[in-house]
Amino acid sequence: MQNKKTLHHLTKILMDFMFYSGILVCASVPVIIYKLIPHALIAEGIRLQLTAVLMLSGIAALYILWTLRCIFQTLLHTDPFTMKNVDALRKMAAASFVISALYITKCLFWFTLATAIIVIIFAIAGLFSLVLADVFKQAVQYKEENDLTV
Repeated sequence: MQNKKTLHHLTKILMDFMFYSGILVCASVPVIIYKLIPHALIAEGIRLQLTAVLMLSGIAALYILWTLRCIFQTLLHTDPFTMKNVDALRKMAAASFVISALYITKCLFWFTLATAIIVIIFAIAGLFSLVLADVFKQAVQYKEENDLTV
């Protein structure tokens, strides 16, 4: 039991660190793109588009982390098999698909292999979240059915 509490505590610390450091990174994207990266590395014509893609995908990633934190709280304090978590997983899927679409758009003006990999990873993450949402929905239905019979 103690090992489980330690793992939950470490997971919460990691998610909080990722969330708050993500806010700092998102806020500093314009400074990084326009001030810190040499002009020879990024063409002047795509700096604005690159900044927009990075900012919007960062916001979507922060939303995913926020939603994960909310789901994790239900795991620690209440029953995780609720329709609220099913909706949260569906919203995470939508945010993953938004990130994937943003990076498909980025491929139109600056293609890299890493960008293509990000598209694939977030498309798979979106599909995984949808499947997990359906699994949670089924678990909620079984739980409600079981609660009625007891």
